[in-house]
Amino acid sequence: MAAACLGLPLLAPQAASAATQSATFNPVLIVDGGGSSTGFTFSGFTAPVSGVTTTINLTKCDDPIDSATGACLGGGFSFNNEIRLELQSPIGTIVSLVPSSALSGQTPGDTVTWTFTDAASSVVSGNLLVSGTYLPSSPLSAFIGEDGNGTWNLLFTDTAGGDPLSINSWSLTVNQQVPGPLPLMGVASAFGISRRLRRRIASSRAQA
Repeated sequence: MAAACLGLPLLAPQAASAATQSATFNPVLIVDGGGSSTGFTFSGFTAPVSGVTTTINLTKCDDPIDSATGACLGGGFSFNNEIRLELQSPIGTIVSLVPSSALSGQTPGDTVTWTFTDAASSVVSGNLLVSGTYLPSSPLSAFIGEDGNGTWNLLFTDTAGGDPLSINSWSLTVNQQVPGPLPLMGVASAFGISRRLRRRIASSRAQA
């Protein structure tokens, strides 16, 4: 039994700790032929970032968009290729979620919810706006190891006028890895090792 205890780690495996913030906008955040941003400020992180996930509800359509609800009112072609989304960390690192020209367009446009995670299997692409979980166009793992404290910004752009983009709501989850507690068996093992070590030292001195 003692031999088995010697193999136990003194520290438990690290545990993930996550913080999430979310916002729903009324009026919604509309851009048309330009860009803007919205942010969340996080505090209280004591360990580096270990992962990031974000979810965005947006509308892209021919003008106009209902400013209160984000509903698409225009019935023309939506020019989805004008959508550009990026996420910026507190220290200024920018990850591309959807680059310009990733999509084509549809008639009419639509409202969708996109979740971005490095665990997804495909990026946003094609003609239609389709809700789902997607890979960002560049990895969110670029944030790993950074300090999560500070303001994280969603940067959103509609690259040409006449067919607006709105951000209706979004959420951001930032993870950190924190050490687990010292297990009781690990403490007992460490104490036993310390006692045996002291006895060996004392015995060695007595024989000298």
